[in-house]
Amino acid sequence: MGTRFNAILPGLEDEEGDRVFMLIKREVTRIEGKLSRFRPESDVSEMNRIAKSNDCRLDDELFDIIKACILCNDITGGAFDVTLRPMMDYWKNNRLGELPNSEWEDLRVTLGMKNIHMDESAKTIRFSSPKLEIDLGGFGKGYALEKIREILENVKVKCAFISFGESSILAMGDHPAGGAWKIGMNHYLNPGKPVHHFEIIGGSVSTSSNFFVDDDGSLKNHMHVIDPLTCMPVEQCISVSVMAESPVLAEMMSTAFLVMPDEKIYEVLDQYEGMEPIKINYESGEARINLFEKINS
Repeated sequence: MGTRFNAILPGLEDEEGDRVFMLIKREVTRIEGKLSRFRPESDVSEMNRIAKSNDCRLDDELFDIIKACILCNDITGGAFDVTLRPMMDYWKNNRLGELPNSEWEDLRVTLGMKNIHMDESAKTIRFSSPKLEIDLGGFGKGYALEKIREILENVKVKCAFISFGESSILAMGDHPAGGAWKIGMNHYLNPGKPVHHFEIIGGSVSTSSNFFVDDDGSLKNHMHVIDPLTCMPVEQCISVSVMAESPVLAEMMSTAFLVMPDEKIYEVLDQYEGMEPIKINYESGEARINLFEKINS
């Protein structure tokens, strides 16, 4: 998954812990081999090659994954979009502030989830554009956490803490000391002091951002978060964390909420019980925090 992986399995004997960890490692490796666009032999890479010009048959798992992404795209009004990798590459080679050129205009028209066509009966997929490709970077870690939870439930593990690079987290059962797991959201301008804590018993937290912390402690926007509705990078330095029972839901929504206006986030929030998002805007040089609460609560 291109990041650190940590698993805490309290209460297990060493031998049993090693066995469970190997089951997890095997499953994460399988998922990476299936979903990573960086691996030429992966199912996603094969799909991206074939579907540009022909119908590509998918297995049930990948077909259902793409369907879930399309559903999330619909729920978020287009904010969750797995087809924007070519637009990210465009902005890597062009400066923000320059007038978008004909290449940008061509990509703007040919990318987007509307250009994915799926046949339910044949389990096939085809792209309208040869420039389109699917990147599941905003889905894969959440999906891996879902599958890890299934493994842990099957082997009767009731208490666990699983983390992909501290950005995608699953907490099962009570904390060993009792009560909920407390998950702190990092204050990027004041390291070591969280801006917010989530308390979780059987749930997940996913965090997405569009910046990195430079050597001097300042925040630098890496311009790889693209607003699908404008096809422009999100300029303000923002992080979004979402707590939800489902790791996949938390992962997808943290990605989508990064580009969505607050009023649209509230519309999505009212559809899901127990979801808690937090958006932090660092543009002013301070952490401006928005804790969302359901309008109808």
